[in-house]
Amino acid sequence: MTVGGAVIAVVIAVAASPLMPIGPARLAEPAPGTEVNLAILGAGAAVIALAPLAALVPAAWRAAGQAGGPLGVADRGQAGAPARTSRLGAALGLAGSVSGSVGVRMTFEPGRGRTAVPVRSALAGSAIATAALAAATVFGASLITLVSTPHAYGQNWDQVVDLGFGDVPSTFGAEIAAKVPVAQYAAGSYGQLTIQGRSVAAIGLDQLHGAGYLTVLAGRAPRSPSEIALGAATMRSLNARLGDSVTVDVHLVTTGSTDTTHVMRVVGEVVLPAFSRGTFAPTGLGTGAVVTDAVVSAPGDTTGCTGEQTCYNFFLLRYRPGADITASGNAISAALTASGCPIGSCTASGDQRPDGIKSYASIRDTPFVLGALLAVLAVGTFAHVLLTGVRRRGRDLAMLKTLGFTRAQVPRVVAWQATAFAVVALLIGVPLGVVAGNWAWSAFAGSVGVAARSTVPLGLILIAIPVTLLLVNAVAAFPGVAAARLRPAAALRTE
Repeated sequence: MTVGGAVIAVVIAVAASPLMPIGPARLAEPAPGTEVNLAILGAGAAVIALAPLAALVPAAWRAAGQAGGPLGVADRGQAGAPARTSRLGAALGLAGSVSGSVGVRMTFEPGRGRTAVPVRSALAGSAIATAALAAATVFGASLITLVSTPHAYGQNWDQVVDLGFGDVPSTFGAEIAAKVPVAQYAAGSYGQLTIQGRSVAAIGLDQLHGAGYLTVLAGRAPRSPSEIALGAATMRSLNARLGDSVTVDVHLVTTGSTDTTHVMRVVGEVVLPAFSRGTFAPTGLGTGAVVTDAVVSAPGDTTGCTGEQTCYNFFLLRYRPGADITASGNAISAALTASGCPIGSCTASGDQRPDGIKSYASIRDTPFVLGALLAVLAVGTFAHVLLTGVRRRGRDLAMLKTLGFTRAQVPRVVAWQATAFAVVALLIGVPLGVVAGNWAWSAFAGSVGVAARSTVPLGLILIAIPVTLLLVNAVAAFPGVAAARLRPAAALRTE
């Protein structure tokens, strides 16, 4: 069984290799293709095959020590040992459900000797599989929420009007707002900073009409030239915290002006979408910095933005409800071209997904695929336990039929066993899986620099409970029919 599991794991790993790597590493290897690393796959297969066996060695050693001789001696030795009975099974018996009482007892009581069934290990394995499935569901739902929610990756506007290396005064934003149904807009400029000796992509941003253009994880947006907000990964690389002061060198690449140096206080931790210009490094998930526009803007003699006037490279637009965003973007692009901006140099776009988000979007269904595989393995384990139980406890079932159990009551015993098995797995596995999924998402979100709040698909989990119960009873129908066909005389004769 462990070798088979190792083989399946290797096949899945090879099949999933084209989806890797994810996140920023995808930039270095955008189309890796199928990868077969024999060293890593061999080591992983060995761990999967040998680790369960190592865990079973103590139990096997104890069982060997208890045997004490031939099977018959062991059985007689164990016959006198007190058996721990199921209280729930006893309660069902007192309530009048004989089939329920017997089925629940078979779920929780492993038996002795040749009739012993590994119910504890099966219950533990099913609970772990259920927990893993619930964790994969929570993680997958959280990943889908991240890649499909612009606010989560820092885009809090409908479109960005990007002038590239061009600079315009703030009045240009008012002219744009007059042409299309804009409700609010902000303006900013691209920048390149050196913070504590590290190069960091940055933007300057002024929230002209409206607020909340930044996704702030902690603290607030910068309000003065002496304040700065950083992405989570950038903060970690600088070993900076909210309230710290950092030395910032500003590079005005558009004009060739002399760099300026500032001492700024870190006031916020933010999530930034992709702000990029030319071949300069873009901002992204967890990376980048935000200052006020006056820090990075530069006057441009060819654009009418001169002197002490603040200049901007882009405008962030929020449209009125019901506005046709595509038509508005086309109208802006046409107006920019008519004003003399070269075609392709000035654009209006609604997609500023960072490269990390694009990579995660390509694997958004992977957790659910893994969850489906776990579900198949859990159902297989469950079916194996039921079949083993019916085969090993054939004598007990034969005795029940001899004592008066009807042919219809025997499948009910197996159905009760299946239901109790599934209920225990759900009661233990689902809460543990939700906790594990939340923890895994929190760790992942912290590493990439987005909000750590996970998405728990409560409706899906609640629906999965009755579906699971129906599924296990459907699976139990086959061993139940086999148990009903059992002939007491033949079963007891073999004993």
